[in-house]
Amino acid sequence: MGVEVTVIVPVYKTEKYLRRCVDSILQQDYKDFEIILVDDGSPDNSGELCETLAKEDARIIVVHKKNGGLSSARNAGLEIANGRFVCFVDSDDYVAKDYISTMLVTIKAYNADLVKTDYVEVNQDNYITPKSEGLPEEYEGKEVEKAFLNLHVDSACVFLYKKSLIGDTRFLEGKTSEDIPFNFELFQKAEKFVYLPAVKYCYFYNSDSISNGPLDKNMFNYLYFRKNIYEYYCQKGDQELKNQAESLYARSAMGLTARMALYGIADNLDEKKCKRELKKEFKEHAKAFYRDRRIPFNRKLLAFSVFNLYPLVKKCGRLLR
Repeated sequence: MGVEVTVIVPVYKTEKYLRRCVDSILQQDYKDFEIILVDDGSPDNSGELCETLAKEDARIIVVHKKNGGLSSARNAGLEIANGRFVCFVDSDDYVAKDYISTMLVTIKAYNADLVKTDYVEVNQDNYITPKSEGLPEEYEGKEVEKAFLNLHVDSACVFLYKKSLIGDTRFLEGKTSEDIPFNFELFQKAEKFVYLPAVKYCYFYNSDSISNGPLDKNMFNYLYFRKNIYEYYCQKGDQELKNQAESLYARSAMGLTARMALYGIADNLDEKKCKRELKKEFKEHAKAFYRDRRIPFNRKLLAFSVFNLYPLVKKCGRLLR
C-alpha cells in the first residue's frame, strides 16, 4: 500500500544513536510516511535494534543486507520505497519535528521536483532547531542548474525528492561523496527546484563517522566529482555555469588541503605528494575562486594561508587537536 513519504535510513555501527534518530522521525507532526531501516551488515547490535524498533511501530520496515557501504544501503531502500516522495536521514543524525511537513508542503505548493532545507552541525542530543526561516526561493529551467552550483549542494539528507524524479538514478557504490553525482543527475532532470532557508536537519558530529578525521584517499572523490562537473560545463559551453563549477572545483582542492593541514593525513598517503598535487589543481583554477563573489572572505583567506603558509596552519591544527 502506498504512502506519501518514504524515509530511508542506512544503518551501520550506530546502535548508540539509532533510537534517537528513529524517534525524531516517528515524532514528526506529519504521519503518513514509512521508514526503511537498511542494516548494512552492521557488526554491532544495530541490526537487532532495527527489529526491535520495527515491532514498536508498523511504519518501520527493516532490510538486512551484506555490508556494501552507504550508497549500497540507500539504493537498497530505494528499490522497495513505496512513497510518492523520498528523503534520506543518516542514522547518527536527527531531524526537527516538522522536517517532513515543511518540505512536503513546499514541494506541493510549488509543484516542484525537489526541495532543499538547511542543516546545522550539533554535538548534543536535544538541539532545538530555530523557528525563524527565510522565504522560499524558486528556480526553473537553467536556474535549477545555477542553484545546484550556487548552493554547493553536497548532502542528500536535506532534500525531499519526487520519487518519479529519482526514477532509475542511484547512488554510485564504493565511493564517498556519492551525494554529489546523485544530486547533480537529479538537478539535470528537474524542471523546478525550491530552496527553503530553514534549519530542519541536525548533523550530529560523530568522531567515528567516515566523514570526519584526517585526509584519506576516499576524500579525493569529492575533488574528482567536482572536476567531472567542471569538465561537463566546459564541454557544454555555458561560460557562466563553467565559471561557477570551476570555482567549486578550486574550492574543493583548497578544502582537502585545509583538512590535511588541520586534521592530519592517513598513514598510507604521502603528505608532500598530496600537498603538491592539490596545490597544482588549485593554482590552475585559482582565478575563478578568488573572483567568485559568493565565496566569503574568510574562505579566501584560508585558501591563501594553506597554500602559502602551510607549516603555520599545520602547527595551528596540532594545537587545536
